[in-house]
Amino acid sequence: MAPKATVDRLSQTLVVPAGPTPTGPLRLSWLDRYPTQMALMEVLDVYKPVRGMQKDPVKTIKHAVAEALVHYFPYAGRLAKSMDGEVHVLCEGQGVWFIEANASCALEDVHYLEYPLMMAKDELLPHPRPRLDPFEEEKLILLVQVTRFTCGGFVVGFRFRHAIADGTGQRQFKTAIGEIARGQDKPTIEAEWRRDAIPNPKNAPISHLPKPTNTHLQCLAIDISVDYINHFKNQYMEQTGQRCTTFEVLIAIQVSCN
Repeated sequence: MAPKATVDRLSQTLVVPAGPTPTGPLRLSWLDRYPTQMALMEVLDVYKPVRGMQKDPVKTIKHAVAEALVHYFPYAGRLAKSMDGEVHVLCEGQGVWFIEANASCALEDVHYLEYPLMMAKDELLPHPRPRLDPFEEEKLILLVQVTRFTCGGFVVGFRFRHAIADGTGQRQFKTAIGEIARGQDKPTIEAEWRRDAIPNPKNAPISHLPKPTNTHLQCLAIDISVDYINHFKNQYMEQTGQRCTTFEVLIAIQVSCN
């Protein structure tokens, strides 16, 4: 039996923007301030080894994050509350947590992190050690961990604050990191903060979440192939003459399952 895969966290630091950034508070929309949006969303991006790659992924990504934060500076801020208790983003270039780690195995040994996982995902997600004070962790907007594997591949783990960006916004920021890591001077798409486009309705239903029940929830992983998604896209195009997005296809599949 092969030894259990382990992850050794080598260092952790705060990565700040590589250049000057605007400071001060940024307003969140009432939708962003809703309690369910305050969670940290977890993402693992797996990169297979590339033959002949000489660059250290940790140093490359760390540099790219610092450069990307100049253009996406709210990620380097902290959540704060105004005098009237309204949550906003306080931008002072505080930085994002960045953790460097090594795994004791090759990606192939853990099936490239396909489900069921052969190593605990929390080992690959950025959890500073010792654990941060919960009050301080609630202020964080982004944490990053890069874990090298013995094969030359690596995994980038992200924890994003959903109130700052949805899946599309997170992907845009990660694309910016990738572009800079590959040598671009700046991201192709510049970030815009347009929360004022969503006005506050009267009596917006913002309140505390109810206390959790004793219901036991289980995690379910559903593998939906690109071919399966494209089949539905083509079918929709044939029937309506219009295009639909991958997100719309996934929602339709979920609704049909219910």
